[in-house]
Amino acid sequence: MRPVPFVLAASLFTAGFLAAAPNAAAEETRSFDLPEFDRIDMSAGVILIADVGSQQSIIVKTNKGDYSDFTIKVSNGELNISRERNPLSWHSSKSDYKVIVSVPTLTALDASSGARAKIFNIDAARFAIDLSSGAHALLEGKCKSCLLDLSSGADLEAKGLECDNADIDVSSGGHGVISVLDTVKGGASSGGHVVVYGNPSQVNISKSSGGRIKIVASAQATRD
Repeated sequence: MRPVPFVLAASLFTAGFLAAAPNAAAEETRSFDLPEFDRIDMSAGVILIADVGSQQSIIVKTNKGDYSDFTIKVSNGELNISRERNPLSWHSSKSDYKVIVSVPTLTALDASSGARAKIFNIDAARFAIDLSSGAHALLEGKCKSCLLDLSSGADLEAKGLECDNADIDVSSGGHGVISVLDTVKGGASSGGHVVVYGNPSQVNISKSSGGRIKIVASAQATRD
């Protein structure tokens, strides 16, 4: 299901995170020819827009034309995207990086440190999601089984990701929404909160210290 054309959705998503720069001439785009991958690990405020099910391609845009603190590579089938953390440059304005990816298959997303991702058309037997430290992800597609780990203020918008089964671990102020059709198990602690759409028939969850996993039918679900 592709409710919004990928190129248009990518533009709309990016507009929410990148402010218009007065010196547009400094912008630069590069393409990267890297080995095959089916997992993504990203961090340090990088923005990712990915479309699953297409031939592999990787395009990176920056608003300042300077890639000196940017790293992108594939290691053991995982695409690693990050930027250098330099405590001595806290006073200077940093470049923004937007990574636009097409990939035939994707089975995992690991995002941290304020990274932001939007991924369309996931179609996997098993999909793993690990978000932490203020990372944000919006995911759409389907999977048989989902392994979800949210912590440290991370936020997941995945009502559009339909899973048959889900194993959820949410803690430390992590928040999320996901759709599950059959079975949910897991735990919530320390103010972590997940809303599960779809009213799954089998539920086995635990909670402590203000954590919550809320199971509701789609028409009733809220982010309270």
